[in-house]
Amino acid sequence: MQVLDRIIIVIFAILLMFVSLVMMLSTFELIPQEYITNLIYQNYGQIEMGIVGLIFFIIAIRILRSLVRGNDHNRNAIVRENSLGQVRLSLSAIDALVREVVTKTRGVKELESRLRVNEEGLIIFLEVVVTPDINIPELTEDLQEQIREYLGRTTGVVANNIEILVDNIAQDSNLRVE
Repeated sequence: MQVLDRIIIVIFAILLMFVSLVMMLSTFELIPQEYITNLIYQNYGQIEMGIVGLIFFIIAIRILRSLVRGNDHNRNAIVRENSLGQVRLSLSAIDALVREVVTKTRGVKELESRLRVNEEGLIIFLEVVVTPDINIPELTEDLQEQIREYLGRTTGVVANNIEILVDNIAQDSNLRVE
């Protein structure tokens, strides 16, 4: 949550405390009824009150959106809970593990990877350049299985979707056309 949101929440809390105090005092008849009705009659139909109400309404929506949207840290990390607390695995740490698996695989020359976390879980996008002598269906299936197994074993994270795009076939510099 941003600092501005926290300041707004504090202001709203103070305002809510004031309104609840007025409600409690009026319940016990410690504030004369004329004060409350005069306040309402004086501000009835005033454009300024409508503007203040609109500003408060917009601020309340902003606070609710920031609460519902969640923490930015959770979107850039996988959060695991255990009996001792939370463990966050950053996407860059998981990406390093994915790269380790892919770069050790025979037949892969180049790699670009992107990771994303959404409601379903971890999604991995890989773009690879492979050597011409490799069986692409076997390679991609092996990569998916190796990544899923390695991440599960080392981090406990399950990759829900691993998408691989074979972007190109590497040109072998030893091949010559005569």
